Amino acid sequence: MEIIPAEGRSERKKYCRVCGSRVRRFNNDGDWKKCVVCLHRTHSEHMAGNKRVCALCSREECNIPQEYQIRPDSVSLLLLTDLHFSRGGGKEILCLKKWLKERVMDYVLISGDLTSGADSVEYRRAAGWIREVELSGMRVAVVPGNHDIGYWRNVSSLGKQLSGDKYHRWTEIIDRPIEPCLRGPFFMSLGLNTAHGISPTRFLNGYLRSGQRARARELLAATPPGHLKVVFCHHPLVTFPNSYHKAIFRADEIKREMLDSGADLLLWGHQHSFDTIEMERGGGKCIAVQGPTMSERTRDGLPGFVSVHWFFDRKVIIKSYRVEGKCSIKEDRVVEYSL
Repeated sequence: MEIIPAEGRSERKKYCRVCGSRVRRFNNDGDWKKCVVCLHRTHSEHMAGNKRVCALCSREECNIPQEYQIRPDSVSLLLLTDLHFSRGGGKEILCLKKWLKERVMDYVLISGDLTSGADSVEYRRAAGWIREVELSGMRVAVVPGNHDIGYWRNVSSLGKQLSGDKYHRWTEIIDRPIEPCLRGPFFMSLGLNTAHGISPTRFLNGYLRSGQRARARELLAATPPGHLKVVFCHHPLVTFPNSYHKAIFRADEIKREMLDSGADLLLWGHQHSFDTIEMERGGGKCIAVQGPTMSERTRDGLPGFVSVHWFFDRKVIIKSYRVEGKCSIKEDRVVEYSL
């Protein structure tokens, strides 16, 4: 798609000042405007070549800066999921502040369910906490979960879903891409949105549209071998013995596509329990990790989270942590795989 500068247009208000494309909705940003599609586009539109989608975004996602081609000894990341900030809750996630200051991780990936009922108070609490994590020096990527799109305990949001505006509070308050592609030195993480709201048969277990799957294959293929390629989402791709819900719709197909495209690490939440599995793929291994909830809504004991330390060509160490008492974080399990 050809990008036409928005400057000089007679109907400037109808065009994005970033991508120059005509858009229907805008997001205030200081004294000028950017289209929400440019920052938070739906990837079914992107893959369909919709004219409202910014082509600059697509080129930027596949581009690997020169400084990112120098391999570090290892990469560390934190998997947080099912935080469920609420009006009076969220004390478990607040305990992480001190822990993170003492153990700075390279990346923090949050796989959905920031809220319990998708109201604005919960969203603002979550957005504020995410900003604090970033200010401490860690890079953050986050995707929504089924509780973040407003059909739980929030009947007033049904109209928003039916009108196609189900992510309105995400775009207004979280103000981040719904499906982020985050790159670093020899590292790429891709967040996939599996929470699409009300659907006659699939909304409880989540699903991916064909356009999302195609974009995931494209970005994984565009990342050279040797890089750590991470895919994270909210709904599970594997059903573990301690699972409470079923896996995502067509989980086996999607899992095979990710493996064939070179994914090294698959992360998700939703089940509120920790588990991990090693899967073989052509030319290497892929590790799948299911994170526990970081809230009071536990199903297998105490709330917690997961850290992953990836040592290139050697091993990966996965640790689960539990929050005990008022604010005590202790190591729970350690799983190690050779690479």
